[in-house]
Amino acid sequence: PSHSLPHSSTRKCLDIKISANLSLSTCDSSRTQLWKWGSGHRLFHVDSSLCLALDVQSKTLKVVDCGSSVLLWWRCLDGVVYTVYEMGLMVGDGKVGVKRNTDDTWVRGGSQDDICHRAYQVIHTSQGNSDGAPCEFPFKYYNSWYHECLPDASVPGLFWCATSSDYDQELKWGYCLIPEKGCQFLFSGPEGEFCYQFVSGASVTWHEALDSCRSQGADLLSVTEYDDLKSTTFLEGLDQMPERMWIGLHQLDFSQGWQWSDGSPLSVVRWEAGNSANNSDCGVLNSRRNYEPESCSKRLPYICKKSVNASSSATNDPGVYKETVCVDGWVPWNGWCYKLVKNNSENFSGAQQYCNSTEGGANLASFHSIDSTEMINTHFHADSRLLNVWIGLSSVGVNSTVFKWVDQQPVTFTYWDQNQPSQPNKDNKCVFYSGQSHWWRIGSCTQKLPFMCQKKGEVNESAAQVGCRHEDSSGCHGDVCCTCVIGVLRFEQAFINSLIGKLISNKMQYFWIGLQDLKNRGQYQWMSQDGSPGVVSYTNWGFLEPERDGGCAVISTEAPLGKWEVKNCTLFQAGTICRTDLSPSSDPDPDLELNSTASCPDGWRSRIGVRYCYKVFHEERISRKRSWEEAWSFCRALGADLPSFTDIDEMTTLHSVVRESISDDRFFWVGLNRRNPADVSWQWSDGRPVSFDTLHHEFHEDDAYSRDCTAFKSMRNSLTHILIYLLHDVSLTPFLASPFHCEAQLEWVCQIPRGKTPEHPEWYNPGGYHTTSVFVDGAEFWFINSLKLSFMEAELFCNRNDGNLASPKTSTALAKIHQELREISVCSRIARKYSLYSQFFGRCSYISYEELLPANHQSCYEKLSFVCEKHNVTSVEKSPLEPQPGGFSCGNSSVSFRNKCYTLMSMPNVPFKLANERCQSVRGSLVTISDQVEQDFINTLLPKIDNMESIWIGLKIRNGGPEWVDQSPVSFFNFNPLLLGMHKTIRVNTYEKESMTMCAFLINNPSSGMMGTWDYASCSWYQDLGICQHYADKVEEPSVPQEPIQVNNHTFLLIVKQLTWFEALEECTNKSMDLASISDTLLQSTLTVHVNRARTPMWIGLFSEDDGIHYRWTDHSHTVFSRWSSEPTRSRCVYLDTDGFWKATQCEEERGGAICHKPHMETITKPEDVAVKCPHAIKGPNWIPWRKNCYSFQLNPKRWDAFNKGQLSETCRHHHADAEILTIRNQQENEFIASQLKPFTSLVQYNINISRDYNSFFFWFDKTYVQYSNWAGGRPDLNAPFLAGLTTDGSWSLIKSSNFHEFKQQSIVACKLDKASKEEYRQSVKDLQKLDNITYEVMTRSVTWSEALEECSQRGGHLASVHDQKHHEHLRRIVQTDGFPLWIGLSRQDGSGSAYEWSDGTNWDYKINSTDTLTDSNLNPHKAKCVFMNPAGELKKTSCDVVQEGAICYITNTTTPSQRAKLKAAPDSNHCPESSDGASNWVQYEDHCYLFDMSFYNYSVYEMLEAKSICDKLDAHLLTINTKEENDFLARYITEDSLITSRVWLDLKFDLQGRPVSWQDGSTLSYTNMKSESPSTGKSLETPCAIMMAAYDGGWKTVSCDLTKSRVVCKTHAKSSSSHVVLGFFITALIILLLAAGFVLYKKKQPLFSSSVRYERTLDDMDTTSIITVAE
Repeated sequence: PSHSLPHSSTRKCLDIKISANLSLSTCDSSRTQLWKWGSGHRLFHVDSSLCLALDVQSKTLKVVDCGSSVLLWWRCLDGVVYTVYEMGLMVGDGKVGVKRNTDDTWVRGGSQDDICHRAYQVIHTSQGNSDGAPCEFPFKYYNSWYHECLPDASVPGLFWCATSSDYDQELKWGYCLIPEKGCQFLFSGPEGEFCYQFVSGASVTWHEALDSCRSQGADLLSVTEYDDLKSTTFLEGLDQMPERMWIGLHQLDFSQGWQWSDGSPLSVVRWEAGNSANNSDCGVLNSRRNYEPESCSKRLPYICKKSVNASSSATNDPGVYKETVCVDGWVPWNGWCYKLVKNNSENFSGAQQYCNSTEGGANLASFHSIDSTEMINTHFHADSRLLNVWIGLSSVGVNSTVFKWVDQQPVTFTYWDQNQPSQPNKDNKCVFYSGQSHWWRIGSCTQKLPFMCQKKGEVNESAAQVGCRHEDSSGCHGDVCCTCVIGVLRFEQAFINSLIGKLISNKMQYFWIGLQDLKNRGQYQWMSQDGSPGVVSYTNWGFLEPERDGGCAVISTEAPLGKWEVKNCTLFQAGTICRTDLSPSSDPDPDLELNSTASCPDGWRSRIGVRYCYKVFHEERISRKRSWEEAWSFCRALGADLPSFTDIDEMTTLHSVVRESISDDRFFWVGLNRRNPADVSWQWSDGRPVSFDTLHHEFHEDDAYSRDCTAFKSMRNSLTHILIYLLHDVSLTPFLASPFHCEAQLEWVCQIPRGKTPEHPEWYNPGGYHTTSVFVDGAEFWFINSLKLSFMEAELFCNRNDGNLASPKTSTALAKIHQELREISVCSRIARKYSLYSQFFGRCSYISYEELLPANHQSCYEKLSFVCEKHNVTSVEKSPLEPQPGGFSCGNSSVSFRNKCYTLMSMPNVPFKLANERCQSVRGSLVTISDQVEQDFINTLLPKIDNMESIWIGLKIRNGGPEWVDQSPVSFFNFNPLLLGMHKTIRVNTYEKESMTMCAFLINNPSSGMMGTWDYASCSWYQDLGICQHYADKVEEPSVPQEPIQVNNHTFLLIVKQLTWFEALEECTNKSMDLASISDTLLQSTLTVHVNRARTPMWIGLFSEDDGIHYRWTDHSHTVFSRWSSEPTRSRCVYLDTDGFWKATQCEEERGGAICHKPHMETITKPEDVAVKCPHAIKGPNWIPWRKNCYSFQLNPKRWDAFNKGQLSETCRHHHADAEILTIRNQQENEFIASQLKPFTSLVQYNINISRDYNSFFFWFDKTYVQYSNWAGGRPDLNAPFLAGLTTDGSWSLIKSSNFHEFKQQSIVACKLDKASKEEYRQSVKDLQKLDNITYEVMTRSVTWSEALEECSQRGGHLASVHDQKHHEHLRRIVQTDGFPLWIGLSRQDGSGSAYEWSDGTNWDYKINSTDTLTDSNLNPHKAKCVFMNPAGELKKTSCDVVQEGAICYITNTTTPSQRAKLKAAPDSNHCPESSDGASNWVQYEDHCYLFDMSFYNYSVYEMLEAKSICDKLDAHLLTINTKEENDFLARYITEDSLITSRVWLDLKFDLQGRPVSWQDGSTLSYTNMKSESPSTGKSLETPCAIMMAAYDGGWKTVSCDLTKSRVVCKTHAKSSSSHVVLGFFITALIILLLAAGFVLYKKKQPLFSSSVRYERTLDDMDTTSIITVAE
């Protein structure tokens, strides 16, 4: 909630009243005084909807728009609100301002809490489009800023929020998961006493899911009864969920094994077959309702469970200890008697029988609370015998999945061992506990073990606890009675919680306990009555606690109940809890039992007075770095643990042990973590109490459930430490602990108590190095005391042992060697000299502990002890800062860098051998590249030889491995990541040795990230010779350019001086520049070279506002290029190191310089230019902005891992939760992606964009439809699995499953953060079928126009026509949604200049585009032209014979002027020619028959001669018209049943002057409807013919017989209906003879009454699909 912000001293509140100016006013809780913490550490002013900001240049405070790019973040510490430069919010002279290192504090209005207390509360989301991401507050919606969830008017009861700061731009949202009373809108149920929430659309980690449930007063799902999984509500919700989802199962609590996050007993065990319970630490439920272990960082949906009566559960009365009386030999405990039978081992059933029969009706023991663990700890196993003991728990049922007590008591408490319970079966289903840990395990019921019996005792209700006054006593717990109890032991916390539970009210209450930071050092101790500090053996800190030094502890009634918080000892007011001990404590401090004088095991180090020993596992001695859990398991396997600290001395000891081996600054895992969801406080992995404030200064509130593990950083003392100590008398500790993500890969330290012998697992090799070795900065130094050799002999000895004679290169290494020599000499009482190689004194040098520095010996032949040195394999290389033997001057023709000279050559198209020989001819060789810095230097040379695309380097790859031509060790590779795992086809000549060897070359493409990466080919192939090298006679001196550097369109300036990041920013700003941003490989390479030459790391402009989660540039440019170091690096400010990599560190640390930058023009795309902010995480992908979206192109060899696991939709989500595989929405986006792909043409063919076919539609993997496509082969026909790829020319290719392997090797995986709305892409063509009374159908096969016409007719419709804007836009939407060009019904069927017509016969009354504006493509003007619509919605005309990807048909039952119904009526009975089935397709009018059916004409139009031929074959002729009535009948019928055109051939004959004179059959021209025409402007028609234009009142027109194509309608005479009847009357008398004669006569005349049509059937059963067989 919002609150006022009072200043602690003046008690006035921060206010904004006039012109958005900050002021101090008397606190009155008015709206102008209300503030609220927002995400991103912003302070939001409720009334003005603005955020508090600091103008760094003027150091003035102001409130600005919350989306502003000015500095908006503020942090909190002990009530001080501060930002960059440690500038804190302060009050001076009655005004609000900022001051560095201010002590002014602020409080939260209406409470005693300072402003830092619970600054920001996360609200999670469901549904929407954000995968469960939390709300972002404040967020912008319709240009206004909102700081809380908004009601959804369309869904009453639900509230929503944006999950990005600018909803207007990014449209990311979700429904708020906020507490609700009972089960109303967010929860299903109730069923029984619980209701459930199924968050199916989320993709979150286990801890995020838990936080979401708990923030609503619920918890992750727990299963306490088998029937829980069978309830109706649960099963209905489960059906909505995917395959796997988070539940409350975990083993993150080191005090026990698997358990439920809500504290319920784990008594229903349902592990999925084949899953081990020790694979991971968090649990999921699968669709089969079984459990599976899973990594807690996996992102999944989840189920929450809420008790309907949860509010009443906290008001239970506290338990009262019951005084119990038992018979001898039994131990009384709270109403029960217990007996451990350890001298008589039995199997499980025998143990139960023994208890029942021998021990008087007892049962095997059942335990129902953590108190039982205290009882066992107090009264049993005192003899230190570590026994496994049967208890009365076993699994029952058919599948043995439910555990029950043998005494039938309900299971209310479980205490499983780590990685327990395993899945029980018929043999292993009985439970025993360990006498050492009291944890429970499942074992075979047949094994014989000691056992514990239990029976009811006699409760003495009247007995009072001795020593407690009844009138003061609130309750007793074991041997403790409480009036106002003080000092809490491990098992007392639950009892105290029960005492204060009854005090819960609406107002939070606190009670003092006797824990205090006595020395103001963050080290908390109990205060005894005599004032002496007491032992802290248990702590129960709350969230973020302890958060201050020098405070006192209270117990809080806030949920979770009983947590400890630190408050001001003098100002804060609270109640008190006191304690009186009636007997000595039973929980002594385990540390007191350790012997601080015992020795450490071999290889482990410590300091005097410290009870633990340490062993550093640094990267020089381990196979790989590890996650926190892996490191913890490693130490546990050695019988050790990760380090824990209870005071500053232990931290100091660890620091000194680490510095013995490491001289640079590194992070190492320690045991502090808060992985246990049952306890939100920080805990040590070995169970020691957190009595020491270790890291609250480094805690990050916005990352509350992500950074749950701690790493320890040991730093070298710097000049800054010394100056601060001298000037301010403040000693800065050279070490710190910082929270990390538990999955980070770091080095680690193990800790073991003094005197304990480590375990020795089979895989552990504590040796592997010499017994006298010490490790410093990646090198192993070992001391040879038993031999004395001459200098040359010592060199040879070290060489034979895979080393060299020691040559310490740093003062740290030299000091360590000196220290070791002193210890050796003191032990042997002999002062020895040791041979080594000195960087300063050269060969034959020696060192002695009596002399501070090495010295040069007079004789190389004197025999001395000596020191050998061995580097890690990855570090063995020729030092680029050492001259090489045989080097010579660079001269004027070469460029020097470090210890080499580089000569540019220009020799294209030569094989490798010839190229190297040419380099040898100039006293060198092809270049060898030893590290990233040298690679960067060579990159800077490439633009000078940009005419060469493939440049040989000196690397040869043989069967024995890679090797450089100058025999340098191979320690660096820069092969393009696309090559890793690729099977590359290379032609070789088996008879040519050089052809069988592979050689590497550089890719020279300055415009892309491919620049400088390596590829390989046969050495006999022809590439370019561009660069040769030779070693120099001296090493290049350090240098820094004094003038600005020009690179492309950028200016850089290097400043060399010790600076913090903020000072560096200020230096650049004063020069009207910015700290450098780096946007491509060439800029990075150039800066790397200069920083390396300067020999000092330099600040760049990359920084983080969220503590190292995401980074951005100070000039607001997008991060489209990155070069992060592989080392763990996580802090707020970034520098470019001398090794060419980016590293992050604290902004307050100093580096040796800064790089300032100014572009010549605004060449870097900024967020405001593209209206999108692309993320950049450390070591994450680079996201390239385009319009509203961000794109990332994955080249790494693991890009197909998700596909190979069958999880293709997860391909991009491990880069970003919102990322999807590439979708392409339009041609412009397609061209952008293709342009990004072009630089990779030499290595890949495809950029992956994956779609799938479902019910004949194409889907992207984000469930939207493919509405734009660019398939190379037209519309694909798919019936099998496939992938699709965008090729380098922008076309799309289809890849069948048989070619997946090759495709994956040759493709880049493209990911996309789609910020645009997807609503329009969720529609398919099917959704657009209906408009008014028309149904549109899309034909999805390749057809010509006439084929489209035919199929539409067969479907009972027409090709689409358009008569108004509404239908025109609808057609455009259909075509755009389909994504392919589609035919419509518009055509012009001849070249005589006729108008375009709709094929359905409707008038062209709505001019979509005049024929002049229809796009033409040099079509033959005398050919028919048909119109299609392309996916852009444009109409284009083309030849009707061209094949398009489909067509749009329409079907309607209603005929209007703008649409035609195609009704299939049965033919009328007539006297026309019949088909073979007796039906007639002819239409009779008076005494003539007409054939209109286009199926007889192949749905085509014809020239005059073709038309005549068709009618002749039907024993008919072309139309002749003898009356106006006949003309009107034909015009009407053709118009109503139009197809293609309303122009129909007439069989008219013309004279030589072109005048109609008669019909072609010679009959008289008794009727004409010839329309007058405009005067001819050209020649008269050579061959005139006539057509009837049915759509124009049946008018006739003269056209060219050769150029015109028109519709065919054939005509013939109808058969006579009276001839047989008349004949019958005349032959009645002569029945037999005349009937016979009549029959013969009938047979002779039959051809006159039946058609001689010849046709072939197609595969369609309908007669109307028949086509004419036309003779050639």
